[in-house]
Amino acid sequence: MMKFRGAFGSLGTLLAFLVPVTAVAWVLSIPQRMNFLIYPEQVAALMLGAAMCVVYCRGATDAKTPLRFVIDTVLALSSLILGLYVYVRFPVLTEGAHLYPVEGLCLGIVVSVLVLEGLRRVVGWTLVIITLAMFAYAWWGNYVPGPLRGRGLEFSDVMRFVGTDSAATWGSALQIASFVVVIFVLFGGLLLAVGGGDFFTQLAMRVAGRGPGNTAKVAVVASGLFGSISGSAVSNVMSTGVMTIPMMKKAGFRSDQSGAIEAVASTGGQLAPPVMGAAAFLMAEMLQIPYRHILLAAIIPALLYYLSLYAQIDFIARRDGHGSAALMSDEKLRQVLIKGWLPLLSFVVLLGSIFRWNLRAEVAAIWALGLIVSVALIGWVLRRQGPALSPKDIAKGTAKTGGQVCDVLLICAAAGMIIGLLSATGLGFSLSLYLIGFGGQNLFGLLVITGLVGIVLGLGLPTTGVYLLLATMAAPALIQIGVPQLAAHMFVFYFGMLSMITPPIALAAFAAASISGAPQFKTGLQAFKFGWIAYLLPFLFIYKPAVLMVGEWYEICYVFASSLIALLLVSSGMIGHGVTRLTLPMRGLFIVIGLLMIAPLKEIGPDVLEYSVSGLGLAMLVGYFLINRQTQEVQTPLVD
Repeated sequence: MMKFRGAFGSLGTLLAFLVPVTAVAWVLSIPQRMNFLIYPEQVAALMLGAAMCVVYCRGATDAKTPLRFVIDTVLALSSLILGLYVYVRFPVLTEGAHLYPVEGLCLGIVVSVLVLEGLRRVVGWTLVIITLAMFAYAWWGNYVPGPLRGRGLEFSDVMRFVGTDSAATWGSALQIASFVVVIFVLFGGLLLAVGGGDFFTQLAMRVAGRGPGNTAKVAVVASGLFGSISGSAVSNVMSTGVMTIPMMKKAGFRSDQSGAIEAVASTGGQLAPPVMGAAAFLMAEMLQIPYRHILLAAIIPALLYYLSLYAQIDFIARRDGHGSAALMSDEKLRQVLIKGWLPLLSFVVLLGSIFRWNLRAEVAAIWALGLIVSVALIGWVLRRQGPALSPKDIAKGTAKTGGQVCDVLLICAAAGMIIGLLSATGLGFSLSLYLIGFGGQNLFGLLVITGLVGIVLGLGLPTTGVYLLLATMAAPALIQIGVPQLAAHMFVFYFGMLSMITPPIALAAFAAASISGAPQFKTGLQAFKFGWIAYLLPFLFIYKPAVLMVGEWYEICYVFASSLIALLLVSSGMIGHGVTRLTLPMRGLFIVIGLLMIAPLKEIGPDVLEYSVSGLGLAMLVGYFLINRQTQEVQTPLVD
């Protein structure tokens, strides 16, 4: 059996390598250039079959008993056969499934079983249960009382729909994951392989400087840079946290604070351009807008998120006496940029291709990939110092990417089933009407309900899964009562991410706790406190759309400036310290004025009310810093 285990390990590695290669070939239109007429659903089916086979090959390799090995072997081979079968038969079945009812029925059953079992292995039971509940509604929706009553579909019709229709399993969710997300994960993996990780760390050290609590500030900047490439909060924690968390603890931060800071910083990577998370690409597809619009909309929220965390670290360091720690390197910023020229140039190529030449995001990523691979191979051939990767290294990095994206492909396949069934049964429309009725046309109430649902769903689902569900079920209700599409989708995107730092199941915080050694729940509570602004930002998307770069330039500048002043006031009030310790009344005043500055006062009163509160907040902040500066100057002894 050991011999067969090795064979399945090799098969899994080969297929993991082929998944990103297939994505690159499709994005470059290689099949079309060779005059092959291929549907995108066919290629997505091949990639999903390969991804499921990789998952089951892992199980076969790690099987403890002969029975488990046999089961995983059958599932792995079945997944591979399924992908090839759909590739061959999809053009026939998508047009004439009614002509082959038994074949369509069997295909739907096999697809459902393989996807749900693979999903259970990679993300647990939550999404599996939700998908099964959607199947149950499709079959027995006519027994549901009230406004959500459905019409009930035949078992065979549902299974044929799932297995053969391009609006279900093989639809846009799986295609975006296959042809866009895979490309960007490959870009991030190879970027780190040519020194991107060291470049990000050194750049973070230069940006953080030598002020109070600079070790924690390094963690914020480094994790934000890493996260903008990886798009995964937990993997970001595990990759950067092993270095940053011990640094913070050594500098004097408590274990729970160190873990929480890393968790919040890593989670924010899903919000930070240029790559963000997989959900951002799905958002661009669902809204049918260029990805660059999503990038622009995300800039100010990401800045506010990280500036809030940065300010809290500074205030805590001043309060608790955490001075400036010596960093690992004394290189100047210019030297860091010169050494990291390839990662820096790859970003320039990526963003230039998106914004200057209006290329699709995945095509721009391939241009940046081409630069990285070309330079790395030249460096390897010339045996020179600097960025260098052998063909074997590149193949290993590509295979590693394939293994990482298996989870996303399975999640998006299940999400495609759910989205398709929501449409086929009419539940999506009924649910939107129900939410509108439940909210009583009260926008704020509907927003609160949607946010709570997002956090609850996120307790057991990754951000991508939560976003797809909420974008299908809740966002249409928001749009129907007048919320702009981009604001509605950004709202559910943010609340889908917040479960990573929201107790009781704060996955990113718990991952950080495993490194810091602090209690998990205590770390989760600290992460919740450090990330406070992320719970308010989504409401700004609705009531102050200028935060999403929507509106005139002066509106955008005003919203950013007022939000920045507000986060400084609230953060210092919560911590009880700014540049100096705050009295209890001053803390309360700072928090109240800061929250009022964030609140949409224009919705409940004249414009002058909001501008007056913003002016008061600015005067308070400036006055506070000027008074303390003068006090410090008076207390500083003169030196002859």
